[in-house]
Amino acid sequence: MIENVASIIARALEPFAELFKAFADAGFQLYAVGGCVRDWILGYTPKDIDFTTDAIPEQTKQILAVHGYKVIPVGEAFGTIATIIHQKNYEITTFRVKESYTRGSRHPIVCYGKELERDLERRDLTINAMAADINGRIIDIFGGIDDLENHILRVPRSSYEKTLEIFGDDPLRILRLARFKARLDFGVDPDATQAAVDMADTILTVSHERWFAELDGLLRSPHPRAGLEWLREIHVLELILPELCLVQKANLRPKYLSCIKGRKKKKNQIVEDAQTLWEQTLERIECAPADGDLRWAALFSLTGFPVYRDSIGCAEAVSQMWAEDGMERLKFSNVRIDSILKVMCMLSPEEPNYRTAREMAIFLGSQIADWEKFQEIRLTTLHPEFQASERERLEHWCTALEPYRSHPETAEIKLPNGLSQKLTETLGVRGKTLGLCLSQCREAILDECLSESDDCEKFVDWVRDHYAMKNDECVP
Repeated sequence: MIENVASIIARALEPFAELFKAFADAGFQLYAVGGCVRDWILGYTPKDIDFTTDAIPEQTKQILAVHGYKVIPVGEAFGTIATIIHQKNYEITTFRVKESYTRGSRHPIVCYGKELERDLERRDLTINAMAADINGRIIDIFGGIDDLENHILRVPRSSYEKTLEIFGDDPLRILRLARFKARLDFGVDPDATQAAVDMADTILTVSHERWFAELDGLLRSPHPRAGLEWLREIHVLELILPELCLVQKANLRPKYLSCIKGRKKKKNQIVEDAQTLWEQTLERIECAPADGDLRWAALFSLTGFPVYRDSIGCAEAVSQMWAEDGMERLKFSNVRIDSILKVMCMLSPEEPNYRTAREMAIFLGSQIADWEKFQEIRLTTLHPEFQASERERLEHWCTALEPYRSHPETAEIKLPNGLSQKLTETLGVRGKTLGLCLSQCREAILDECLSESDDCEKFVDWVRDHYAMKNDECVP
């Protein structure tokens, strides 16, 4: 297998032959390193190819410049110089013997080295501590290939003490391990798990932006349940997402179980074999597609239920509130927060009509399809007794939103051009009163008293017939 991988790697590195030769002619080593080597061994096409060298950044810049490569000092202070090859950016980083982060920082403090082995030794996991030369020869000093074959995640020179050192250099590596568990569904070396438990609180020294990057990657992975369960086991999940604490610990009660999956028992008797809230959360996450924001919505979707066990509406409202708090703490963009909160919007208990469907379409905008998918996911964890009626109601809403799904902009209310000027000229309204008149015209369209195809005159007549202007106010 390794011979086949070597030939694959050699072919993949052919476009970089001149780069390797440039460093060799200057008397320096150059290797492809890290995740790209791991992915080649697994049979994947790497998203990125990173390089490492014993040349210090100043020497790397000189080599690149002499051979006509563009020099991009993207992370020169941390040992990284980028260049462009075949219209794509690639990073070249100097060997490091030490890399650590100060509290709350996103940038490492690094110490350069001259030996590839020392550089690989300080990396997070054995499966990421491999390098390859231009001929495809794999340098695997710490057993990364064996660990890939045995489906195990551990640090180089694995031991409890060494793991403490690796995690101590950068506590984010605890989250990185969880992300790789979610991606590969591998087991975790017991020493790594114990070290993570003992160092759990050090994750609080890491910037929230770095938390978000790893958690987002975890939720986009094929096995998010595995990663989240491990974070729960080592008591890190409760530190970075305290909103989930009650979900993990909640005991289910009879009234609450009226909307929760599980076998019903006698009145006032706790259902012991029903899914816990945490199990339902994991099920919702796994039912959601890996791309987009649906998994984040699923993660937060039951956080309000331990507080409001007897009111689904209140519970879902609290879930949205805590989701917003959690996302703000993790430094989500405002656009993404708004998108996820829309996806979590409750399914109305009422049957849709023209007005409510259009208002919902206006609110959801481009998120209509994701909202419908999320409601489908929600159905998977409802008690079977309620699934049929809820599905019927959801189908009615999906039908009502169908005209807007492909073109959500058509839901927006459009008043006739020149209406503001016409209202001012004809009725003498302006300022606040004009704004109120325009607002009432939009309401009239939603109530189907007016149509967007009507001309200005009809709108003016409607305002005159239905409203009197007194003291600069629009009064019915």
